[in-house]
Amino acid sequence: MAHRLKSRFRQSDTLARIAGDEFALILDHVQTWSDADTAAQSVLEVLKTPFEIEDHVIRVTASIGISLFPDHGNEGGQLLQQADCAMFAAKRNGKNRIVHYGDGLGSAARERLTLEGELRRAIENGDIDVHYQPEFDLSTNTITRFEALARWTHPKLGRISPVSFIPVAEESGLIVPLGAYVMERACADATTWQRKANRPIQVAVNVSSVQFARDTFLEEVEEVLRRTGLKPSLLQLELTESATLTGLERAADLMRRLTGRGIGIAMDDFGTGYSCLSYLPKLAFDALKLDRSFVNELAVRPETRAFVQSILLMAHNLHMKVIVEGIETVEQLELMRSLGTDEAQGFLLGRPTPNPMEMLSGSGNAARPIREMEAVAGL
Repeated sequence: MAHRLKSRFRQSDTLARIAGDEFALILDHVQTWSDADTAAQSVLEVLKTPFEIEDHVIRVTASIGISLFPDHGNEGGQLLQQADCAMFAAKRNGKNRIVHYGDGLGSAARERLTLEGELRRAIENGDIDVHYQPEFDLSTNTITRFEALARWTHPKLGRISPVSFIPVAEESGLIVPLGAYVMERACADATTWQRKANRPIQVAVNVSSVQFARDTFLEEVEEVLRRTGLKPSLLQLELTESATLTGLERAADLMRRLTGRGIGIAMDDFGTGYSCLSYLPKLAFDALKLDRSFVNELAVRPETRAFVQSILLMAHNLHMKVIVEGIETVEQLELMRSLGTDEAQGFLLGRPTPNPMEMLSGSGNAARPIREMEAVAGL
C-alpha cells in the first residue's frame, strides 16, 4: 500500500503510515477543495488493482477524510485531527468514500468523531485506566469482588466520563478492543490480589452485547485466563439483558459453557429494560445486579419495596444471588439488608479506585467492616 501511494505523489508531499491501516498524506500547494479531491480520487484509483498475497486476491477500499488549511479557522496542528475526524465520518457513512471536514458535519458530529478518533488511539496506546469498585457480602461484611471500570484521562481534554466515551465505543465498534483490554488488565490485576490478600477475591468485568455476540468470545475469555493465570472461578462476567435476548438459544449454550468452566455470570442493570422473566430459568446466571434506580425509589414509592421483595424471592428460588447497586447511605444499606439482599455496592462502601489493595489491607474507609461504618454513622 505504501509503495503504491509513493508512486502516485510528489517528493514534496509527505506520506506517513500513522496506525495499523491508517495513512496521512500532506500535500503542498493545494489551492482548492477540487485539488484535494483529485488527489483523494487518485488514492481510490490506486487501490482498484487487487493485491495478490500468498495466492490470495485481496481487494481493498479506503475511507478518506480531507481538511484544508486554513479553512474553518484551523491551525496547522489541527489539520491532521480534522482530517481524521472527516475520515471517521467516511467510515460511518458506508466506507469507500471521501468526506470533507466542514460545517456540514455539525459541531456535535465533529466532536463525537474527534472523540472516537482519540479513543481509538487511547486504546491502541494503552492509555485507558482500570479502576475497581468493591462489592460486599452482607452476611459476612467482607469484600467478595471488585468490579473493573474503564476510566480515561485525556492529556488535553482531561478526565472524560464513561457516560461520554462508552456510547461512542459501542456505536463505533471500539467496545470490542476496549472490552478485551479491560478484561486483560482486570484478570492480571486480580491474579496479584490473590497473592497479596491470601484469599480468593473475584473480579467482575462488564461484557457488551457486541463482545458477547462474537463467535470467538469463549475462546477469547479462556485465552485471557490462560495468559494471566487467573482461576476461572475468580472471574465474573456482567451481561445486560440485551446481550442475551438477541439469540436466546446461542446465549444459553454459551453461558452453560462458561459456567461449566467455573466462570461466574451476573445480569447487570436488572429491571431497567423490558424484562422478560420467562427466559431467566433458561440462562445460567449466578447473580442479578439490581439497578440503583430501585434503591432511590424505595424511599418515595412504597410499591417498589414489594417489587424488590418479589425479585429477591424469584432470584433465590432460581439459586441466584442478588447484588444491589447504588448504596450511598446507611439507611439504604440497612433497608436492603432487611429485605434479604445478598451483596451490595455503592459509594458508601467504596468508590472506584486504581489501587484496591488499600481496601483489602484496611487503609481505606471502604475496608472497614460494614457494621463499623454503621457505628461511625451513629446508629
